[in-house]
Amino acid sequence: MSKDKQSIRREILSIRNSLSRDEVNERSKLIFENLKKLSFFASADVIHTYVSSKKNEVDTVEIIRYLLSSGKKVIVPVVNKERKVLLHSRLESLSELKPSTFGILEPGVIREVDIAKIDLVLVPAVAVDRRGNRIGFGGGYYDKFLNQVKCPKVALVYDFQVVDEITPSPGDVPVDFIVTESEIISCAGT
Repeated sequence: MSKDKQSIRREILSIRNSLSRDEVNERSKLIFENLKKLSFFASADVIHTYVSSKKNEVDTVEIIRYLLSSGKKVIVPVVNKERKVLLHSRLESLSELKPSTFGILEPGVIREVDIAKIDLVLVPAVAVDRRGNRIGFGGGYYDKFLNQVKCPKVALVYDFQVVDEITPSPGDVPVDFIVTESEIISCAGT
């Protein structure tokens, strides 16, 4: 019998919130090293990534810095609370980011892009299972977006965020890959 999403979210966030800054930095570095092993990460020209803003989320700032210095196009989400959707803006510099909706870092200047041009999406998650089912913060913003893209979707999480089973709700969109500090999980066919 699987736990409900609320109790999984509570349990995992409690563990994540207890990490020290050094643990977050060290674990995030290992996750980034594993991410670089994915061939489609290296070959992607347009990468959509969340900007780590929530307490002890897997840090994406170093990933963004790396992508920008490599000449890749970096797309970040912008929350539109009225329409309950994500907009997608090209980021040209980390200095453009300012705290915004839900305390999330978003670009001050919005350069909307066509999501059909995105080659890869790095997805935030509170928890995931090995089939790619994920739990976020419950707003459904990412699921609406992920439902519209055909490229690989990769969740970046710590090992302890991979749980036995998540029962998906209607409208939930699974990720294709999970990258943790110790493994890369392909969710296809599991």
